[in-house]
Amino acid sequence: MNKNKILLVDDELNLRETISELLIYQNYSVKSACNGQEALDLLEYWTPDLIICDIMMPVMDGYTLHGIIKDIHSLNSIPFIFLTAKKEHNLMRKCLLDGADDFISKPFKIKELTSIIESKIERFSKIKNTYTNLYPGRKKVFLHEINTPLNGILGPIELLMENPKELDKKEISAFYESIKISGERLNRTMQNIILYQNLKNNFIEFNLNSSADILNEFLKTKEKILKIYEGQEKRISFEIDKATIKINSEHLQYIFFELIDNALKFSSNNKVIIVSGEQFNNEYYELVIRDFGIGFSEQELNKIGAAQQFNREEREQQGLGLGLFLSKIIIKKSNGVFTIVSKENEGTSIKIFLPLCDTPILD
Repeated sequence: MNKNKILLVDDELNLRETISELLIYQNYSVKSACNGQEALDLLEYWTPDLIICDIMMPVMDGYTLHGIIKDIHSLNSIPFIFLTAKKEHNLMRKCLLDGADDFISKPFKIKELTSIIESKIERFSKIKNTYTNLYPGRKKVFLHEINTPLNGILGPIELLMENPKELDKKEISAFYESIKISGERLNRTMQNIILYQNLKNNFIEFNLNSSADILNEFLKTKEKILKIYEGQEKRISFEIDKATIKINSEHLQYIFFELIDNALKFSSNNKVIIVSGEQFNNEYYELVIRDFGIGFSEQELNKIGAAQQFNREEREQQGLGLGLFLSKIIIKKSNGVFTIVSKENEGTSIKIFLPLCDTPILD
């Protein structure tokens, strides 16, 4: 049975440790942060069932953190409880008016704390069970990404069944190819949704002893991508040094596929994308994926998240907008670092640092 997960945010170390120990003793899974920014960093790859947060903290206070979480679709239904001091009464009232679920005044009684936690987690569990939030984006986009490939499968099958003798081999082959392409698109859509749900609910275990040959996994992924971008092999320029990386090979292939596909998709056909990789230091390998496409504006960069797509209709965009978000989560859960620099109409550069295995690959 999975333990209920709690995120505790407080800048007082002693209080943080005391509450954490109490909750762990009561069979909760607890992660803690000393300020709002540290909490946001955790929330990028770990989703709790409840957040307990102090209001007054350095770097980022609890009120600011709550405001940010309210605007993140995948997080805004999580119960948010404030820890408050009496002198913060007016601010506490403002927090409740802005949608906080409850507050606990310092000093508090253990029974009061556990009672509130139990009731809020029970309510959140009912919400999750009745509204699964399968896809965090717009319903119209979700239905389009399901119906379009389905029609691409069912239409050709119907024609093949109705006119078996009237079609020549070339036409039949074209229909089969169309069915295959649509099937792969639908499969990718569903796999991304399943992966999103599993990551969101912390169902995937990340074995930090996993290893993968980065050049080998790139070449495998490149072959898959070129089946979609047929005849565009020259668009992918790469120089990747051999190394063994501490990451699951399937996860590495996923990252390569989604990020390279995005780079190709949002660049014109005459633009090359550059993939480079080399050992950064004794601990990390640096991977860079650079394109010269439409790029992101500064405002768009600050809003990148699950199912976030910009000007979808204008750009005739396919997909659910999950690939970049999920890649970022996988990298962080694999103890890697993800950064993105972009400029509108000039392109995007994604830089990734992944931990190296102790034993190098020999040529």
